[in-house]
Amino acid sequence: MKATKWRSVLGLLLVYIAVFLNWQWLWGVLFLFWIIPDFFTGETSFIEPIERQENPILYWTILLTWLVLSLYLLATLFFDEGVLL
Repeated sequence: MKATKWRSVLGLLLVYIAVFLNWQWLWGVLFLFWIIPDFFTGETSFIEPIERQENPILYWTILLTWLVLSLYLLATLFFDEGVLL
């Protein structure tokens, strides 16, 4: 029997919670959890695997996009959504 992937199960539960409760900030947290390992491994996934060595501009554009989106979504904790637009 294979071991349960508890981090993935927890992540999936957080996705359900974020959608059900409309918690935008939780998406920001999830995006951070997704990009931190990508920064250290040099590989990310967006539709397809992207490696830093092979496609550095696309790699950094994707990571920067996830980081900015994450910060924006986390900001919904502190600011009204109307202020952020």
